[in-house]
Amino acid sequence: MGALPPIAELVPHAPPMLAVDELLECGPGRAVGRLVVGEGRFTRDGRLDSVVLLESMSQVVAACLGYEATREGGAVRVGMVVACRELVLQRPSVAVGEELTLRVRRTQGTDAVSQFETETLDAGGALVARATLTLVHGERLTDGAGPPGASSPG
Repeated sequence: MGALPPIAELVPHAPPMLAVDELLECGPGRAVGRLVVGEGRFTRDGRLDSVVLLESMSQVVAACLGYEATREGGAVRVGMVVACRELVLQRPSVAVGEELTLRVRRTQGTDAVSQFETETLDAGGALVARATLTLVHGERLTDGAGPPGASSPG
């Protein structure tokens, strides 16, 4: 598979809105990301509300789709979460400094719409959050340019 690109090349966000630190694994329809909760990144009193993990899980989905697009010679596409079904939060918050693993897996999809099962695990492997996300995919870019705020895949 080779080295994975930096997450900022696959997700159309820049700090401080980038809510994932690194893409650890990626294959067809699946990806694993890592997040170390940092102070100031959506935190309050040294904690991150677990509901914010919905954004982190969404960004790992975006990285998965972006990686697939670039592997096929295309460009990263802008997408949007249009539905969140069955959001489960096992804890109300996580502490600054905690390392989290975010796993996503496509359960169905077309060129226009995808559904992903997502989960966030703590360092001990315990479930922190889980959701089913439905996304619409933006228009395919033909000039090789990435979405606004993203680096051009290289």
